[in-house]
Amino acid sequence: MLLLFLALLARSQAGLAQPGAVPAAPTDTLEVARTTAYAKNFVEADRLLTAYNAARTNVDGLRLHAQVLYWNQEFARAAAVHERAIGAFPDQPVLKLDYARLLVDTSQPARAQPLLLDYLKQDSLHAEANLLLARISYSQLCPAAARKSLATVLRTYPGNEAAVALQKDINQATAPYFKVSSRYASDDQPLQALTLRAEASWFHSWLLSPTVQVQANRFGVPDPQAPYRSTWFQAGNKVSLPGVGVELSTTAGIFQHQSTRSSAATGAVLLTKKLSRQLDVDATVARQPYQYVLASVRQPVLEQVAGAALRYRRDGGWLGKAGYDQRRYGDDNLLQTAYAWLLVPVAASPRASFQSGLSLSYGDAARSTYATAQTPAEVLASGGAVRASYAPYFTPLNQYVSALLLALKLTPSPRLDVSARASLGLLGTADVPYFYLDRRATGPLFLQPGRAAQSYRPVEVHGEVALRASPWMTLAATYDYANLLFYQSQQVGLQLNYHLVREKNR
Repeated sequence: MLLLFLALLARSQAGLAQPGAVPAAPTDTLEVARTTAYAKNFVEADRLLTAYNAARTNVDGLRLHAQVLYWNQEFARAAAVHERAIGAFPDQPVLKLDYARLLVDTSQPARAQPLLLDYLKQDSLHAEANLLLARISYSQLCPAAARKSLATVLRTYPGNEAAVALQKDINQATAPYFKVSSRYASDDQPLQALTLRAEASWFHSWLLSPTVQVQANRFGVPDPQAPYRSTWFQAGNKVSLPGVGVELSTTAGIFQHQSTRSSAATGAVLLTKKLSRQLDVDATVARQPYQYVLASVRQPVLEQVAGAALRYRRDGGWLGKAGYDQRRYGDDNLLQTAYAWLLVPVAASPRASFQSGLSLSYGDAARSTYATAQTPAEVLASGGAVRASYAPYFTPLNQYVSALLLALKLTPSPRLDVSARASLGLLGTADVPYFYLDRRATGPLFLQPGRAAQSYRPVEVHGEVALRASPWMTLAATYDYANLLFYQSQQVGLQLNYHLVREKNR
């Protein structure tokens, strides 16, 4: 790509000079700088071109310098050179196209759009200009305008791969879709769960993007009243304001616990603000069901969640997140969690990518929910062992975990993706609660709670195989394994995604 662009740039520069333009300076330095850029020595090319352009105003030198700075990811300096070139040569529309390309690639569509519209007045059929304008319209959630620009490209170049790919993305993103999935989970508490879920969504506009979800759960526990069943209905909408980089998602729902014939209202609000090309910040509040330990499936438990997170994404496979959550329950207990993780690219090719990284987390609760229903007499009768469990929800106590993160993705064929993720504990420590028999100087035996520091190495693994059965339908199978502080679990799942792409949009 680099060599191709430089070759096109060199060829186009021969015809850039127009009558009345500043005469071209000797090109020896430009040739040296261009050759240096071919070798990807952008620092040296920048040095040569900085000195060259300080001594003269030459359109070829400015264009090459701006491109070298872009390749070296010095976007602010590249923008300054583009602006200088446009100011010095206002009669050359190609300079506006060059600058617009930079602005689009650095997520500044509002500044790029007028430059492209001005350029298209000179050449309304130009493929790249129309394609860049389509990308802007798509990012601004104006799919009709994006399709119009793409139609201009495809009328002249029906096989343009970039235009065809973008049109496909727009069609799939704006078409209604539904997703159905099933999941079976089993752990050693022991708890078995079968979950069926269906979701439908549709993008209409920046103001209206509704989603409807229904989830049915069936839980098996060592209990004569088992199985226990619950259902969760949710409906929501997302409002997007790309001009200010804000998204607001709201959800309302009803959670029904069939076994106790009770129901409760749920809801969530998620506010996302784009801070830069690479950073987003999230703030969320939610009221939702909790069904992860034995007691919480026998009786309904709701948690109130509030949290904030900073997300990082950089081209090439860099991903990261840091955040803080707090959870409250009906007994007013408070759980707090702080976490951070980072994934960096290790190797990448068209058919494979591998990432690695680290994660840190710390969790603590105001008080433990570890409880026992046994009496001292029952404990004595059983030989002194105390049976206890977390009820009605799990509470971490001074829990710290550091882990190695691994992520692998393979694409053996255009229709098949195979991916795997793992979190391998390097160090885990927590205060583990327990009960023991005690007696004061006078009085009966009683069960006294205590806690002891324990080290452990948690492991979590996720695998997925996804098959694109058609351009609008994907089938996926998943497997999950977890070995955590107080239980081990395994899960298997199946999922079907289907986009209702209309024929006229294909």
